[in-house]
Amino acid sequence: MNIYLAKKNGKVIYHTDLAAMAQLDGISKADKTVTIEEWEAAGSTAYIDSTGKIKLGEEPTAKANREEIESLEKEEITFQRELDGKDYKVIKASEFGQVLSQTDPVLHERREFCRNRINEIRTRLVELGVRTAE
Repeated sequence: MNIYLAKKNGKVIYHTDLAAMAQLDGISKADKTVTIEEWEAAGSTAYIDSTGKIKLGEEPTAKANREEIESLEKEEITFQRELDGKDYKVIKASEFGQVLSQTDPVLHERREFCRNRINEIRTRLVELGVRTAE
């Protein structure tokens, strides 16, 4: 079985039947034909490169963005957990009448660093279009 790929409105469309491509998209000739095995090996994705050719696989910039997003989300979780743990220490200390942010400047600085980094990560995720501004 073949997969027929064509360019339409700056995107790659695909069909398993040329007649369906003609009827549904008004395209009678595929720009590229690949086997189902090639298509599946490429993750069932294709893109138009800078020269206008159809390439199989995920677009490099999309892959880089996806990897950056995954990394940022993991980092956000790590810093949030660390901050939660430090907040717990502050809450417990306050139950005993202690103010740890004053008596433990390292703890205070680390909490501030975590909060700042979480905010930077969230800002970047908004820039990447993954989140909306709060």
